[in-house]
Amino acid sequence: MKFWRNILVMTAAMLSLASCSSDDDNDVYEATELGGTWQKVYDEGVADAGTVQYTFHPQSVNNGTVDIFTSDWAAGETTVYRIYTVTDAGHLQISPKPDDTSVALTVDCDIRRLTSTQMIWNKPGTSEEIARFTKEK
Repeated sequence: MKFWRNILVMTAAMLSLASCSSDDDNDVYEATELGGTWQKVYDEGVADAGTVQYTFHPQSVNNGTVDIFTSDWAAGETTVYRIYTVTDAGHLQISPKPDDTSVALTVDCDIRRLTSTQMIWNKPGTSEEIARFTKEK
C-alpha cells in the first residue's frame, strides 16, 4: 500500500511541475512585425510624460532606418534619424548614421516581445523591462 501511495505522490508531483508555466511563454518575437510606428507607453500616473514614437523602416529582417519623434512641453518636438540592427534573437541596437554629427542617441536592448500590436524592451541580458510600446500604424 505504501508503495502505491508513494507512486501516486511522485506522479502528482511530476504532473504539477510539468504544468508550471514560466514568463518565457509570453516571450514572442516576430521579426517581420518591427516595421511601422511604435508609441511608447508610460506607467499610469506618470505626469506629462510627453510622446515618444519610433518609426522603423526595415531594409531587411535585420537592419534598416528608424525615425525617433519626441514631443514634450519643455523641449518641444524633435525628430532624429538613426540606423538600427537587430539579431535573429531580438537584440536591438539603434545608433547614429555614419555621417550624423548631432547629439548621439543610441539604444541597446533586447526585444522581449514583438507582436503586431505590442513591443517590450528589456535591458540587455536581463529580465528588467525598460520600455513598452503599442503599434500605431
